[in-house]
Amino acid sequence: MRKIVLTLLTVCWINLTQAGVSIDGTRIIFPAGSTNVGVQVRNEFNTPALVQTWIDNGNIDEIPTAEEIPFVLTPPLSRVEPNQGQIIRIIQTGSSKLPEDRESLFWFNMLDIPPDNPNLVGQNLLSFTVRTRIKLFYRPSKLKISVNDAFNQIQFNYLADEKTVELKNPTPYYITFVSLNFKTSSGDGDYKKSIMVLPFSSQKIDFKLENKPNNVNYSFINDLGGVQSISKSMN
Repeated sequence: MRKIVLTLLTVCWINLTQAGVSIDGTRIIFPAGSTNVGVQVRNEFNTPALVQTWIDNGNIDEIPTAEEIPFVLTPPLSRVEPNQGQIIRIIQTGSSKLPEDRESLFWFNMLDIPPDNPNLVGQNLLSFTVRTRIKLFYRPSKLKISVNDAFNQIQFNYLADEKTVELKNPTPYYITFVSLNFKTSSGDGDYKKSIMVLPFSSQKIDFKLENKPNNVNYSFINDLGGVQSISKSMN
């Protein structure tokens, strides 16, 4: 069987084409006071690309109806020339229906469809589309604290019976953690996994700590997509 697989891999040499359009940034913040926000996409290849964009509300497998999403995109379908950029505008339509005491989360999707290459006509060709999906946060204007203050208000409670930690987010912001380091009397406990904690909610960290931590260092993603860290003692 191994020889058969190797033979097939040898005879089925396929030219590979792939998409080359990227999005500037890893998240989008839409302030309530703005009528629209621009998203910059860039085609880094030497061939044109067709780009389709849409917004979903969390279900990666469905494109929701217009009534479900309080935004429209313009243009939703565009041709991006080689080594050029394109601005996609996100425009408010029904944001008045969204909660005013916390952020709302949506997802911005971009489907990069590579064009046919006339130089490869008649050849075996594997061509595929590339989908990029990043978070879109709608941020009301009357939140009681700033996002920078919110990062400092995260709480960590040690649950002795379960030997784990409950992470509490008492703020109106979505906060995404990339790593946690707990210092205990018996050593350090590292947890490196992306966790997004919803506003006014909590989540348990799914690894065991034999002793109550004295200190925690947590890293999170800020509005610019960078990683910041904060250390604090645990009571």
